[in-house]
Amino acid sequence: MTPVETKTGRSFKGAAAYYLHDKLEDGQSVNAGTARIAWTENLNLATTDPERGWRMMTHTAIAQAQLKAAAGVKATGRKLTAPVYAYSLAWHPEEKPDRAEQLKAAKETLKSLGLDAHQAIVISHNDTPHPHVHVLVNRVNPETGVAAPLKNSRLKLSEWALHYERAQGLIRSPQREANHERRAQGQAVEAGRVERSAYEAGLKTSNDNLGAEFVKTDQKQKDAQLYAIGRQMEASHGRQRDELNRTYGRMQERIDASALQRKTGRAAEIQDFARVRWRHLFERQQKERDTFLEAERGFLSKLWSMAFVYQTARQMDPKADALTIFYSLISSRQRHEIVGKAQLKERKEMARQIVREIAAAHKKIDVEAGRDRTKLRAEFLARSEQLTVTHQKQKAELQTAWRARNAERIVAYGPLRQRTQARRQGHANRAGRTIRDDTRPRRPPRSGGPGPG
Repeated sequence: MTPVETKTGRSFKGAAAYYLHDKLEDGQSVNAGTARIAWTENLNLATTDPERGWRMMTHTAIAQAQLKAAAGVKATGRKLTAPVYAYSLAWHPEEKPDRAEQLKAAKETLKSLGLDAHQAIVISHNDTPHPHVHVLVNRVNPETGVAAPLKNSRLKLSEWALHYERAQGLIRSPQREANHERRAQGQAVEAGRVERSAYEAGLKTSNDNLGAEFVKTDQKQKDAQLYAIGRQMEASHGRQRDELNRTYGRMQERIDASALQRKTGRAAEIQDFARVRWRHLFERQQKERDTFLEAERGFLSKLWSMAFVYQTARQMDPKADALTIFYSLISSRQRHEIVGKAQLKERKEMARQIVREIAAAHKKIDVEAGRDRTKLRAEFLARSEQLTVTHQKQKAELQTAWRARNAERIVAYGPLRQRTQARRQGHANRAGRTIRDDTRPRRPPRSGGPGPG
């Protein structure tokens, strides 16, 4: 719930021209249409016709002195020059109050302002997404002629809106709730500086141009909608880009995890197969040692053993000197060492061969994983480019909408600028008019310039 006050004015005619009719189109000075009027309700008026109602309110304001005299109220104080008071009550677009609820809210606010005995017209408009009513009030009491002071009217409306939202069970203005708590604790809460646009709109309202404020409000709402679309679009673009990056990162992790799993499995397979090879190697070497030890026991067989050791030494070091090898063959201990070293070298070579096989298998898996990463990278770049094109298209559409919005704003403000210029030009002629003049016909303008001769 958002209550908004309009600056007090002096002309019921000007206020009614705006509230009870459609907005002025480009080039129009008067618009008698009522398409945006959902319904009206007269309060404390002897008529149900709002057009007759505002005229009665005008006569009541004009007859203020007579009303005071009849009620026995002293005619003291300054003369009232701004009897028109207006404010609006706007619901959230998600709320759908019916006529009864809207009228009830208007009557409650009048009572909270101490205006429930004053003449008023409640007007409901249907030209915005959010339901809202305007309340046009005569500050002059029709019984006593006393003008309502409207002291702390904004605060009273704010307090009423706070209790209204609490009764609805949904607080839509947390700042209002916070300000209320601060006031309850005795802290001063400033109303805040009025923006220049709102101040100028108030000036227009007080000078028979209430429509200016609402034209600006309407334009600001449309601008706000485009701003909101732009912010939502930017947030959506960021989420889409983040999701694409996260997906790309997850796919990379899957490729790496799959490659690691395949490497571990392939290494286990090679090691399992190597166990058979190791067993065959150990069995063969054991037979060679047994044969060597058996040959070492006899003289003739020892010659075979020396020949076997000589051949083994040559295999271990083909460049070794023959004489050095011969002297090594003389010692039985050295023959044992040569055989042991030869078998150890063979085992080490077997181990290195297994390591090379595992490394080759890992390299093959890395190459395959690299191809998968390259393919994934290409898909990521393609989708990123597609996403960029889509985002640029959406931004271009938003820019087109802003250009149309700017053109629409210029057209909407055109009549206001024309009226402002006309008001400035005729300010001297209008400066002396009062609320009583609203019921009098205007004299036609004089012809420009003297005649010939």
